Amino acid sequence: MKRRSVLMMLGSSCVLTALILWAGYAQFVRVAAGLPRLPKTPAALGLRAGTEIYAATGERIYTFNQNRTWTRIEDLPPFAVQALLATEDAGFYEHKGVDIRAILGAIWANVRHGYGARGGSTLTQQLVKRLFFSPEKTIKRKISEMLLALQVEALYANYYVGTHSTDWAADHAIYKDHLLELYLNTVFFGANSYGIGDAAETFFAKRPQDLSLPEVALLIGLPNAPSAYNPLRHPDRATRRMRHVLGRMQSHGVLAAADYDRYAETVVADLLDVRRQPLNPTPFWAEAVRAEVISLWGEAALSHGALRIHTTLDMRLQRAAEEAIDVGVTALDERLGFEPYAHSADAEKKDYVQAALVCLDPHRGHVRAMVGGRDIYASHYNRALWARRQPGSGFKPVVYLAALNAGLITPLSLFVDEQKSYDDHGRLWKPRNFGDSYLGLTTAAWALINSANSTAVQITQRVGPSAIVDLARAMGFAGDLRPNPSIGLGAHEVTVMEMASAYGTLAASGIRVEPTLVERITDTANRTLFDHRPAVRQVVAAAKAYELVQIMKQVVDRGTGRRVRSMGFDRPAAGKTGTTNDNTDAWFSGFTPDLVTSVWVGFDDKRRHRLVDDRGLQITGSSGAAPIWTTFMKQAVKGTRSVDFQMPAGVRLVEVEPRTGTSLVGLPDSLRRRLRPLRIALVEPEQVNSRDEVLQFEVQADTALIDSVLMSAWSAEADVSTH
Repeated sequence: MKRRSVLMMLGSSCVLTALILWAGYAQFVRVAAGLPRLPKTPAALGLRAGTEIYAATGERIYTFNQNRTWTRIEDLPPFAVQALLATEDAGFYEHKGVDIRAILGAIWANVRHGYGARGGSTLTQQLVKRLFFSPEKTIKRKISEMLLALQVEALYANYYVGTHSTDWAADHAIYKDHLLELYLNTVFFGANSYGIGDAAETFFAKRPQDLSLPEVALLIGLPNAPSAYNPLRHPDRATRRMRHVLGRMQSHGVLAAADYDRYAETVVADLLDVRRQPLNPTPFWAEAVRAEVISLWGEAALSHGALRIHTTLDMRLQRAAEEAIDVGVTALDERLGFEPYAHSADAEKKDYVQAALVCLDPHRGHVRAMVGGRDIYASHYNRALWARRQPGSGFKPVVYLAALNAGLITPLSLFVDEQKSYDDHGRLWKPRNFGDSYLGLTTAAWALINSANSTAVQITQRVGPSAIVDLARAMGFAGDLRPNPSIGLGAHEVTVMEMASAYGTLAASGIRVEPTLVERITDTANRTLFDHRPAVRQVVAAAKAYELVQIMKQVVDRGTGRRVRSMGFDRPAAGKTGTTNDNTDAWFSGFTPDLVTSVWVGFDDKRRHRLVDDRGLQITGSSGAAPIWTTFMKQAVKGTRSVDFQMPAGVRLVEVEPRTGTSLVGLPDSLRRRLRPLRIALVEPEQVNSRDEVLQFEVQADTALIDSVLMSAWSAEADVSTH
């Protein structure tokens, strides 16, 4: 009986073992069948064309994933190879692509110290991962890398036959040096540098053969984590990594203790050429295009595809945008009491004021210029696309458009602009106007021109927050839009790109065109792989959009955006300022018939910094963002024809008294000029206000006196009628 049990257990174990082996073999076959096909000769694994980015004018502005130069291994200083082998694969010349001892050591280290404590990949495995795979980390992927590494080594062993000796290794197979050469010329060193030749040029402006030992140690340490160890962004981390490489060289006996001591205190700042001009002239733009392509096709499209990306970028506008941002933030630095930015330490730069800008063609959705911050080397964070900040009064046009489109107000609807109280989910809310200044009796148009918060909230109540959210979504705003009463004052968060796109709906007569940075993508044979087809939607009627545009033109001419005119921008333009109550964000978004530009100014850490200058004065959308907008737009429209916004059918222009909306027809020119009438667009059959309507509204609103300006206007009108 006992013997039978033992036999049954042995039989079960054999069956289980057979099943495991069969499953393992089946998995092995599946993985092997799905491996990339190797070329017939090693030469095909060498230099490859990268993915090139072109401006709208056809000018090539940047290249991703390209090996621009090839460095022969014998042209490198011997310590370059010694540093690589000591750091990444000390047994490189002994294994055939996979090092079992290294794998077992890595497993044991990860068990003892946690996942990631040590890697077991050989240089050949790292190479095939770079050439054939994405960064994905799975068991299946690791098996694929191992199998392909064995195949690559076999390919090279068959092609490069024989042995020889070098300064870094005694008698060994020749093919191993060719594999090292391939690795050093294709591995990613960060900062868009592929291969040691590109990296030497990018970081040191040198040829690889001219590198010093510390410079080589810095470069050899980068491929392990190019972003984390990027010396331009993280000099302290890069210094620690460089010293780690030097330490590995000493421990493997290829660096004398005296030489290690000599370089042990070297820091990255001692090595980098800080005056070196970046190879990427439009870094924020290039990274944004990269992200857009990845969203279309995934990371592999950039890693393996030789693409030609034709963008919507206008290099002239881009340079103007970058210059405008630079001039604007430099002036703000002085107002805020900061030392000159160029004199500040890297750690201090994150505390300086930031700015972002997006310019687009509202009719095609083409983004023509974009700046994500003042210095990409201090921060790669693209504030134009990713930062969500409150727009303040810059959101009021959406509120007005919702009410106009629903027929709940006209530009001449009357309100009493005064402080009022509201119930916001059981909380008493008393919104205030800027400076606690109120207009009293006012038209909706005059309230927007003067950015009156009280009237904006009243309009929000009339149209309903939910309707505003719906329209905002249709105009391109994403994020967390909640139908709260405060939405009328821009209390939710938006991006600069969303603001530009939404204002583009107004410039394009109520039509929203989805913005894009990429127009088309081709391969190296110029075959079209992608052709952008913009998503187009009529959000509101052209007539309603024009009503609002006409009001926003006067925001620029005589309202909160008049800084634009005082700085000399004389083209037809409409826009709106935006300033948050807590002094953390300042905006100006505006447009001509052909270009929309949105500008944001603020601090990354709004908890620690406020837009208040050293005299205690608030920096607003008018004083902080509008100057940048104006500086840019003056350059942007140079050489172009001045055109005004096209008035659609069914709309007429009228001149009215600003606060009451009453007609000034028949008044003497001298009085009309003194009253500075508003030129308002009305959709038929909307009418100007009569005196009786205004008086009736005054009675309903329980106001004590009719505005003195209105009285003088009526008196003058009565005098005219008797003559």
